[in-house]
Amino acid sequence: MAERERRKKPKEKPPTKMIWDEARIRAELTRLDGITGLNGGELPIRLNNARCTLGMFSYASPDNLNFTFSNYWFQNPDWPEESALDVIRHEYAHYMDYMQRGESAHDKMWRMCCLKVGAMPTRLYNDKLNDHIVKEHQRDEALSKQYDAYQTGMIVLHPKYGEGVITAIEGEGVHRAVTVDFASVGIKRLGIQWVDTHCAVLPQDY
Repeated sequence: MAERERRKKPKEKPPTKMIWDEARIRAELTRLDGITGLNGGELPIRLNNARCTLGMFSYASPDNLNFTFSNYWFQNPDWPEESALDVIRHEYAHYMDYMQRGESAHDKMWRMCCLKVGAMPTRLYNDKLNDHIVKEHQRDEALSKQYDAYQTGMIVLHPKYGEGVITAIEGEGVHRAVTVDFASVGIKRLGIQWVDTHCAVLPQDY
């Protein structure tokens, strides 16, 4: 069971706005089924407004298996997507563990299931990790705005290849790549973060 040690929402807001309804939760459960060969994506999903329990896998009997998730968190658009995914995978690991031995606890067997499905093998929801994710989102948002200044036709000065003209920009956010036509070596494709750190931008009338 994913729990919280303190009743609080994230202090800071990430730039992404994600609402997790039943369909999105079930899509992730179904994706995990593709890893395990199980059928967690077909189980009933219950939604409540619990503040301290983010998710739960219940197994009253082999014929009564279900997941419960908290709308208080999953309907919060300022909650990081990574945190929501970790809670879903945490509970799926309980389901996987149960299917293997008929029960589940936060022990070695469950932690092995966590590693299989990509969940953090920790019992409690981690506020510090959540805050770190939020700060990473904020940093990436600031960098993305900085990279918006790059446009095709700009001239950049590479420390090794010299002057080149940006002919194309692909991707989004901090994961963009630029295609640069250098007079000395021809066309090169570079990560925009590398270009921003290591290259100078020359004025258009240079």
